Amino acid sequence: MSGMPRVFWWLWSGALISSLATFVFPFLALYLTARGFDAQQTGLLVSLLGVGSIAAGPLAGTIADRFGRRPAVLSALVGSALAAAFLGFVRQPLLIAPGVFVFGVSAAMMYPAVNATVADVLPAADVQRGYGLLYWANNLGIGISALVGGFFASRSWLGLFLCDAATTLLFAAVVWRRVPESRPAPSPHLAQRGWRTLISDRALVGFLAAQFAFMLVFWQFQFALPIAMARDGLGAAAYGRLVAVNCVLILVVQPFATRFVQRFEEGHALAAASIFLGAGYGAYAFCTTATQYFLATMVWSVGEVTGLPAASALVARLAPEDLRGRYQGAFSFCMSVAMTVAPIASGAIIDRAGMRALWAVCLGLGLTASLSHLALAVSRRARAAAQA
Repeated sequence: MSGMPRVFWWLWSGALISSLATFVFPFLALYLTARGFDAQQTGLLVSLLGVGSIAAGPLAGTIADRFGRRPAVLSALVGSALAAAFLGFVRQPLLIAPGVFVFGVSAAMMYPAVNATVADVLPAADVQRGYGLLYWANNLGIGISALVGGFFASRSWLGLFLCDAATTLLFAAVVWRRVPESRPAPSPHLAQRGWRTLISDRALVGFLAAQFAFMLVFWQFQFALPIAMARDGLGAAAYGRLVAVNCVLILVVQPFATRFVQRFEEGHALAAASIFLGAGYGAYAFCTTATQYFLATMVWSVGEVTGLPAASALVARLAPEDLRGRYQGAFSFCMSVAMTVAPIASGAIIDRAGMRALWAVCLGLGLTASLSHLALAVSRRARAAAQA
């Protein structure tokens, strides 16, 4: 805990409070089904969360860099709280659809804006640790909310969504009262820099390409994994326990893993994480029992724990201080596109070649991402040496 400024702990506390009632994302499909929507209508409405999250990264990055971190974070939190409350009241698809889209945009906007703030307020040596602590807090809150959400949902869907809105507004209140603006003062000669600067940054573009492969594999836990378990006769309860294994592992390992991973260059950490991720998903090809699925999940969870905070830290290190919001927004955009593409691509592979073929592709993508991150790390070192 020592060495981190107080403003970081206010951010951390607000993120934990908000995540304790993360109900809209995991319960939206169940809510729509309970309202009488069929599977096709539910799928179309839920897909708007992904569409909104794709738009959120560039929007949040631009606001954070041009107007400040606080406006970006506060607009994201207030927008998602209002959208959550709105969804609790409405019944018609024409009203639910814009509510889901606004929630997807607002909820996803928070991450690049908060990540930019963390990079502003922490010394460079502590940035990766800070992201790891935030990731830990979010997983703790999400794990608790998953346990209590079912209890609330069985009694009142409106209460469930209003509770989500209330904790989000509490986070906004923490930011309003305790988190000052951290955006560095803009330099006049850099005033024209924007998204073109990011596109021309080979280090960033290369990282995003490698990380896109990583995320295509990572998002399969939401789509392909439950399908595979169902085909092996393992129901929703077994899948729920498997997700709980992932959350528990993150809560136990994350604080220690971040300290250990900090000793290495981010590219090397990402390369190792990609191997664990690919190996864990590749191992699903040989799983038929719940125990086997749990063991394979523990393998790729190590990749998640080490890789995602390291990725955010690398983006923060690559970003010029006047473009930190846009760089984190580009990273968020990459993750959102991967989340949208992953189920489409994996569904096609499963239909045409089978489940084992998909897991083989995941293994190949993990190895490809690992080699790419290693090559990019060498390139960054060579570039830094030349500049020195």
